[in-house]
Amino acid sequence: MEIWLDTTYPDDILKAFRLGVLSGITTNPTLIAQNGSGTKSILDTMLHHQEGPVAIQVLAEQAEGMVNQGQMFFDLSDRLIIKVPVTEQGLEAIYRLSRQGIPTMATAIFHSHQGIMAALAGANYLAPYIGQIEAAGEDPWTLLSTVTKFIQNYKLPTKILGASIKTIHHFTKCAEMGIWGVTLKPQVFEEVISTVPLTLDAVNQFSLSLSP
Repeated sequence: MEIWLDTTYPDDILKAFRLGVLSGITTNPTLIAQNGSGTKSILDTMLHHQEGPVAIQVLAEQAEGMVNQGQMFFDLSDRLIIKVPVTEQGLEAIYRLSRQGIPTMATAIFHSHQGIMAALAGANYLAPYIGQIEAAGEDPWTLLSTVTKFIQNYKLPTKILGASIKTIHHFTKCAEMGIWGVTLKPQVFEEVISTVPLTLDAVNQFSLSLSP
């Protein structure tokens, strides 16, 4: 399972990179705005501090604008993946970008039919919002199961990257279901790598047993 970080800050990226578990970086317009360093500067930093791809989201709402922004981003680096919300216009943009060989990540997925349509349009990645789906009273695991089976049945190359992971349970459930990867905010990543108290107790017992 791949682990991507949802961040724009080098310290977060370097920590995960040093552990050898980082596959890529995702961003969104809110994270870019909060950073305040300028989009190109942020992208350059994220590309520099790790070896994987970086997903950057378009801001346009119409397909033509989405395609133009996607082309502009991809011109900066072929390691950039263009995030496109799954609206009607977004599906057109995903299709047009995929025809140009520009990789896309379909984002803001809340229902299985959105994932199916984005995969058919040519999206390389699907990003269902697991935590937000659950908060809305829906079942994200049914969505993941349905879309996974669809991708497998029709032998599509699309990969599912679970987004809006709020808890360790979300993380482990995604691993259990065998989806391609997850994108984690730094706070959740810290929870996943933190030392479990029972492990610390065991380490202390080892130390005591070796004491003279």
